[in-house]
Amino acid sequence: MLHRVSDYIAGNNLIQEGDRIAVGVSGGPDSVCLLHILNRLYGDKGGKNVGLFAVHVNHCIRGKEADLDEEFVKSLCRDMGIVCKSFRIDVKSKAREEGLTEEEAGRLARHRAFVEACREFGCNKIAVAHNMNDNAETFLHNLFRGSGLRGLSGIASLRSLKTEAGDITIIRPLLFLKRNEIENYLKSMNIPYRIDASNSSDDYTRNRLRNRVLGYVEDNINERAAEHINLAIAQLSEAQAYIDRHVKARLESIAVREGDSYLLPSDALLKEDIVIRKGIILNIMEELAGSRKDIEAKHVEEILSLIGKQTGKEIHLPYGMLAVREYNGIRLILRKDHKVKSRKKIIPEPIPLKVPCKVILEEKGMIIEARVIPYEKDKNFSDNNCIKWFDYDKIENTVELRTRQEGDFIQINQSGGHKKLKNLLIDEKVPAGDRSSLLLVADGSHIMWIPEAGSRMSEKYKISESTVNILHMSITYINH
Repeated sequence: MLHRVSDYIAGNNLIQEGDRIAVGVSGGPDSVCLLHILNRLYGDKGGKNVGLFAVHVNHCIRGKEADLDEEFVKSLCRDMGIVCKSFRIDVKSKAREEGLTEEEAGRLARHRAFVEACREFGCNKIAVAHNMNDNAETFLHNLFRGSGLRGLSGIASLRSLKTEAGDITIIRPLLFLKRNEIENYLKSMNIPYRIDASNSSDDYTRNRLRNRVLGYVEDNINERAAEHINLAIAQLSEAQAYIDRHVKARLESIAVREGDSYLLPSDALLKEDIVIRKGIILNIMEELAGSRKDIEAKHVEEILSLIGKQTGKEIHLPYGMLAVREYNGIRLILRKDHKVKSRKKIIPEPIPLKVPCKVILEEKGMIIEARVIPYEKDKNFSDNNCIKWFDYDKIENTVELRTRQEGDFIQINQSGGHKKLKNLLIDEKVPAGDRSSLLLVADGSHIMWIPEAGSRMSEKYKISESTVNILHMSITYINH
């Protein structure tokens, strides 16, 4: 087993010398097997200058059983000499607070826990214990809910992720193994593990697929069903990669980028195979919107139908995108107010930030985090629409999250020039109907940051070489 896993890791370039890896350990057979094998391959005895750190998340759903799982993982890690970071997160409460299912809240909780652990331990990779059966279940889930070819390409053995802790790679070293192979290995090595009784329950979608669908197929149709599904996944993944390469090449050749829009000449588009046409449009929509969620096959079909329509015909699309039939083709446009339009809900009361903090704005579909850190010369403090750095010592009042109030203003230059918020929003062409719902980060009446209107930030709070302390704020969109 060790040689097989080692070969799979090498063949898929999952681990390199110097990596620091946060290993997800629930206490179940898959994750215990993963930790055990990685420790043998890369621990003190394995060498290769790879750091291993265990991460356990107690979802607080199964009461005493969950607590026993947590203690088991801690004991296991002590025996192996591996540092273990454990998180206790009340997932049921989080689900209610954030309007999510328990499955979604659990995934979000694990994501946050791993990012925090990676930040603490300086990890650049996260290892999780998905196996061949998990991949087959994911395929079936995506198939039944109507996913396209990309969704049917299964779980990747390696995936890059941009997080608050920097760029992190998720690796799955056991993805090629069947569940029963893992259990047999643990039995042969006399390695203990915990059984989650809820896995036999049909309360969750994945459990129903495991227990009622795939289990039935393996018992009554073909015992190698999971293996065959994984072979199909591999072929679909290869086909998708091939299509993606050609789509990218043809997009660069055909599409004309003009500001926040793309022009697709009809003649050139119609010369392409239908798969390439659809791929080009999907890629442009994802590029403009910054997400593929809520972009469906019907939207692509509607855009393609414009080729046969008269000039001036429009189609309104998710994220404030617009498709317009022009004389020589189709133009895909991202309206500047798209972020505002997608998040019109108003925060009912100002929310003071007690730094460090993490605030969930269900009305906006956002998680906002804030912390104070010391200024470090020569450190890169680059920002974007979701991350901002402020000179903490220039803040005069308790920072609040709120909507606009009378007297709000923003500093527009380093010499101290101010502009009324109302006038700024007019200049930024924010529609009048959207201005009252905008999320603001405020220091009294001074607006520090307007995340939903071009991500405008006040000049007053920008950091410089004289800065001592920095307020770091970030936004995560939980419905993207």
